[in-house]
Amino acid sequence: MPIRMDYKRKNRYKVMSRHCCERYCHQKHERSSIIISIKSSWDRELPSLPMNDKNNVKHILSLSFDDCEFEQTPEYCMSYEDGEKIADFVNQHYNETELIIVHCDGGISRSAGVAAAIMRVKEGFDDPIFDNRGKHPNMTCYLRTLKGFRYI
Repeated sequence: MPIRMDYKRKNRYKVMSRHCCERYCHQKHERSSIIISIKSSWDRELPSLPMNDKNNVKHILSLSFDDCEFEQTPEYCMSYEDGEKIADFVNQHYNETELIIVHCDGGISRSAGVAAAIMRVKEGFDDPIFDNRGKHPNMTCYLRTLKGFRYI
């Protein structure tokens, strides 16, 4: 018999593109949120995401690395330090927020890998990401985030 996931726990996470996250930050939201903003190495300055009482975004962690696997281009992919920053950020704000948003350029690979790892550590499951045909989690991001949490 499959394990039934609590709706609230499953919907505590959103993986989105940069464009969707920018739109999200300019709208009113009741649920408090934190954002992990993943940018590419060539655009470290963008996007500029506002935090205010209207959008209810409480904290933003900005990181910059490309959508690649370590073996391809180690100087541009997610580092172990990035995984530790994500773990520290989530652990610090987890109990005070209702929604964890992870975005990258397309909302398909890097953000999916990071979100799946956070879900695995905090909720005990990651299948909403891995079972989603529209998501293709970057495994370097997934494994380095798990390592940052000292899960593996």
